[in-house]
Amino acid sequence: MTVHHPRPMAPRSTSSSRWDTRTAMVIASASGALPMLAIALIEPSFLRPGALPVLTVVVAFTALTVAIAVRAGRLTEGQFTILGSGGMLGVAISAYLIADPAGTRAVTSMLAVVPAIAASGSPPRVTAALTTASMAMATALSVVAMKSAGMAVTIIAVGAAVTTVLVPVALILALRRSVIAVNQRLETLANTDSLTGLLNRRGLLAAAETLLRTAGEHAASLTAVVVDVDHFKTVNDTHGHAAGDHVLVTVARTLEQTAAGPGQPGPVVARIGGEEFLLLLPGAHPRLAATIVDAVRPSGDVTVSAGSVTVQVEPTHPGSTPTIAPTGIDRGTTDTVATGESSPADHPRLGVERMVDSIVRAADHGMYAAKTAGRDRAHHCGTLTLTLTDADSAARDASDPEPAHHGVLEVRH
Repeated sequence: MTVHHPRPMAPRSTSSSRWDTRTAMVIASASGALPMLAIALIEPSFLRPGALPVLTVVVAFTALTVAIAVRAGRLTEGQFTILGSGGMLGVAISAYLIADPAGTRAVTSMLAVVPAIAASGSPPRVTAALTTASMAMATALSVVAMKSAGMAVTIIAVGAAVTTVLVPVALILALRRSVIAVNQRLETLANTDSLTGLLNRRGLLAAAETLLRTAGEHAASLTAVVVDVDHFKTVNDTHGHAAGDHVLVTVARTLEQTAAGPGQPGPVVARIGGEEFLLLLPGAHPRLAATIVDAVRPSGDVTVSAGSVTVQVEPTHPGSTPTIAPTGIDRGTTDTVATGESSPADHPRLGVERMVDSIVRAADHGMYAAKTAGRDRAHHCGTLTLTLTDADSAARDASDPEPAHHGVLEVRH
C-alpha cells in the first residue's frame, strides 16, 4: 500500500517572524536617536558651536544601522557587534555635542541600551566587551559634563552613569540564566519518565537517532533488548500499585547498571510501556538479555523476560554520509521483521520513529518467545539490518515530491 501525503503549505511570512528579538531591539533603539537632528535644527543652541555637521554624520550612520538591520532581519554576531559598537560611539559623540550638561547626562544614559541588548542573546565575551566600552564612554562623558561642578559631584555622576549601564546588563543576564535553567529542566521533564527517571519515548527517539547515525557512519552494530516484567498485574493486584511502582524502579536501576557493564559508551535505557523497557547500546552483545534476566532475579520481587536483537546499521553507499529520513513519511507497510523478507519494490522510507518501532518489534519477538517458553528467561532473535539513506539522496528527496524508497529493513537469523 502506498500513501501519498500532501505537501505542507509554506508558512506565511509575518512581521513577528521577520526579525529576531535582538535585531528588533537594535532597530527600535537606533530609530529613537534619529529625531536628534530635527531637534538641533529647530533649536540651534541645543548643540555646541559647529557641531551640526558632526551630528549629521552620526544621524546618517544611525539611519544606515537601521537600514542594515531591517534588511538583514536577523543580525549575525559580527554584524551586531560592529553596529552596536558604532551605535554606542554615535551616542557618545552626540552626548558630547550637546551644549547643556543635563542634556549630555540624559543622552549618556542611552549607552546602556546596546550592552543590555547584548546581554539578552550574545556570547559572554561580546557582552563583556560592549559593557566595558559603554562604561568607559559613560565615565568620560560624565567627567566632561560635570567637571565644573567639582570633584564630589563628578564622582557621583560617574557612579550613576556606570550603574545605569551595569544594572540592566546584570538583570538581563540573571533572567537569561534563569530562562536557560528552566528550559533545560522542562526539556529533561519532557524526555524523562517521571517514575523511573529513564527516558520516555520522546527522549528515546532523540537518543536513538544519535546512536543510529553514529553506527551508520561506521557500518557498526547495535544491540537492542526489550525487557518485560513477568506477572506485573499480579503484583499490582496483590500488593498494590505502590509495590508495583517499587518493582519498576528496582528493575530500572538494574537495567541501568547492566547497560553500563559492557563498557560501551552511550547506552540508552528507556521505559516504553507500563512494565516494558528498552536497552539500546553500541556493539553486538547477544548474551546481554540473559545477563539482564540473571541480574533481576536476585531481587526476589519479580522476574523478567527479555528479547534481544543485533542491529546492523549500514549507509546506502559505502563511504557516504548517512542520514535518517524524516519521521512520518510512510511509503509502504511491509512488515519484514515478521516475515524475514523484504520487497525491493515496497521498501518504506524510514524515519527515526519507524526505525525504533522496527527495532522494538524485532526484539519483541524474542521477548514473547521467552514468555512462551516459561518466562524468567531470554531469547536472542538474530540480526536486523537497517540501511540508512545518504546525505546526497536525502538532499534530492527534499526537493522531490515523489522521492525514491531508501529504507531497507530485513532480519537475518
